[in-house]
Amino acid sequence: MAFGAKVASIEFARDEVRVAVVRAGGRLPEILETAAAPVACETPDDRPAALAAALDAALNTLRQRPAAYVLCVDSARATVRNLRVPFRGAARVAKSVPFELEPHLPFPLEEIAVDHLVIGESGGETDVLAVGIRRKHLEEYTAILDAAGVDVESVSLDVSGLTALWHHTRRSRTGLEAVLHLREEGACLAVVSGRTLAFFRHIPIGAADFLEDPARMAREARNTLRAFLAGWRGGGAEIAEIGLTGVDPAPETLDAFSAALGLPVAPVFLLAELRGGASVLKRDGDLARFNRWEAVVGAGASAARGEFAFDLGRTERGWEGTVAGMVSHLLFSSCLALALVLGWAFYYHQATSATRALTEQLRAKTAEIRAETDALATQGLGEDVDITPFGDPPLLDIMKEIGARMPENLVTVTEIKVAAPGSRGAWVTIAGETPAAEQFNTMFEELKKSTLFKVADDTSIRLQGDRTTFRIRAFRPTQEIEDETQS
Repeated sequence: MAFGAKVASIEFARDEVRVAVVRAGGRLPEILETAAAPVACETPDDRPAALAAALDAALNTLRQRPAAYVLCVDSARATVRNLRVPFRGAARVAKSVPFELEPHLPFPLEEIAVDHLVIGESGGETDVLAVGIRRKHLEEYTAILDAAGVDVESVSLDVSGLTALWHHTRRSRTGLEAVLHLREEGACLAVVSGRTLAFFRHIPIGAADFLEDPARMAREARNTLRAFLAGWRGGGAEIAEIGLTGVDPAPETLDAFSAALGLPVAPVFLLAELRGGASVLKRDGDLARFNRWEAVVGAGASAARGEFAFDLGRTERGWEGTVAGMVSHLLFSSCLALALVLGWAFYYHQATSATRALTEQLRAKTAEIRAETDALATQGLGEDVDITPFGDPPLLDIMKEIGARMPENLVTVTEIKVAAPGSRGAWVTIAGETPAAEQFNTMFEELKKSTLFKVADDTSIRLQGDRTTFRIRAFRPTQEIEDETQS
């Protein structure tokens, strides 16, 4: 997708908090700004407060103002399984994945947030890569983010971002491809099938240990790949070479790893491939090794583009959950007001007999508040409360939908405007250009198939030399399409 969406990605590392602002357009993202702050705490109990303080310090140094925030989580915290679901169709698969994953979970299903990527379909069945992470960890992250005033729109894994960056540094290939991402505290071995993440495993061997003993990592990687290929039911069950990111090893180290693994190794220094990466490398020097910035940069870009990205926070959102939260907040406020009124009534009752009449009035008011509280708990929000804003999809979902329907090989999107809830006229306005009107017609027909919005037919098209510019108006599915003059 060619529009310049600014996304800030956040990662909580062991000793520091990292924030990277990236522009997600183009084949590879552009690093606009990075910031890191150390985490200073003496005991584990002090760590949440120290992380919140470090995040606040990192955010305060940023000059860029991102449109959305993404959280990058260490894949060591995730449970991952390859599953075959006996259904087809996105909705049915999404509902069945948690139950198919449950037998493999070390915790009850209700304690796990789950997401998945579809690998392929065959014979009425769907192969998926399912991932789960404990809600306890997400709640800890959310508390830290709330303390810093940050609301993230997506929760993804470091392996997603790293693999997305690595994939875009290579020419398009078919079949299975493998890559080993080395980080300070561990490594991730990922397998890609076409343009889909088909498998990954966290290996508890860090980059420094790899450089010291590459044969040890080779044994882990070799056994992991053998186990994966033994259960692989797709096509092209052969891996010709393995990619390597995070280090620039000496030739003898690379040769030792390749010989022990039995595969050619193709190292890639991802940071050097990114726009803006050279300035980060010049500033950080050796501190930039071990995929320090690549993971958080890739997580932000992949979440915006919808490639290789999980969203483990998806089940925690939705307008139904938002409305339920509002009702709970109102109920709590009413109960708090009730407690204050009762305390005030008790004080006057004990003070003088002259206030007893007022006490009776307060008791009546208390009963009225209780009735209103019970009614609110039973009925929920009234019809006069506009819930339209809660029905709108997140900004990242809108960006993904437009990116899927308007590929960069057909059009170049230069501007996207999303109107505020309650505004008249179009909800989303998309402006851009294309080298040929035929390509625009192809894209426009594809865009009209979207279920997120309805596209107005009165598209503004202008010929400017050898380029065709356009402006498309889209409305919510529940809106009536208005003429341009009415907007």
